Amino acid sequence: MIVKTLSFAFVTFLLSSLGFAQSASDEKAVRAVVQKMEDAWNAHHYTYSGQYDIYNNDASMINPVGMYWINRAEIVKAHQAFGEMMFKYGSTKNQQVDVRFLAPTVALVTVKAQYRVEQDHNFPDGRKAGSRGDTSYSMLTGVLTKQHDDWKIASLQVTPIDAVAQAHDPIQRQASR
Repeated sequence: MIVKTLSFAFVTFLLSSLGFAQSASDEKAVRAVVQKMEDAWNAHHYTYSGQYDIYNNDASMINPVGMYWINRAEIVKAHQAFGEMMFKYGSTKNQQVDVRFLAPTVALVTVKAQYRVEQDHNFPDGRKAGSRGDTSYSMLTGVLTKQHDDWKIASLQVTPIDAVAQAHDPIQRQASR
């Protein structure tokens, strides 16, 4: 009995760790959404409409300072406000994109992104917001869902990378993709 239980547990673990096999076209479509996110940011197209329609209507997002937006309308409104204030002065570049399918219509995406300030700018109160050449890095974790053959972001969290702490990470990884 113990052997059967252990065997069943091992097989269950093995199968669950394999993930769901997806077609190359699904992975390509998920990666295309991540690329559209970068393209929209760099085009300063914060309505995320038309060719940049990448968010589900019920999407949620947590930004790098903990602001929590619970639908596409809030995400767009916040990006437009911050876009005018500061995002328009910078650019982003995805450096690493990892995709893992959790189910046939659910993908987990992890992105390492670089943000670079392209122009000096201040906050509305006059404080310095960014200087040309300033560079920072973030890890983005996103859940994408497929509805009607269309992949979109259901949830996204952006976490700044602390370079000092990162230097002491016991698991040093090279960019895999």
